[in-house]
Amino acid sequence: MLRTLFIITLLSSFLFSASHYTVRLAVYKSTKRLHKAIEKFPPALKDTVKTYKRKGLTYAYTIPTTDKVTLKKLLPSYKKVFHDAYIQPTRHLK
Repeated sequence: MLRTLFIITLLSSFLFSASHYTVRLAVYKSTKRLHKAIEKFPPALKDTVKTYKRKGLTYAYTIPTTDKVTLKKLLPSYKKVFHDAYIQPTRHLK
């Protein structure tokens, strides 16, 4: 019984673990101000930024990727505009 429980726990951890990563850029009340800040990025970085609105706030993040090494290289570029940007695992892709 214990072995079965262990195997189920192990399998569920693999199934629900994060396999994609994104850079969480910012959360703004004003969508207009957020888009103005995003315009400061070069065109190649602007194309990777996505936004969504929830409960009156607008969230900015990069498109999810499995390549965390590339995100680590790009993080300083994102931090030039959004100083508190950070890499986070994503489980639900938008």
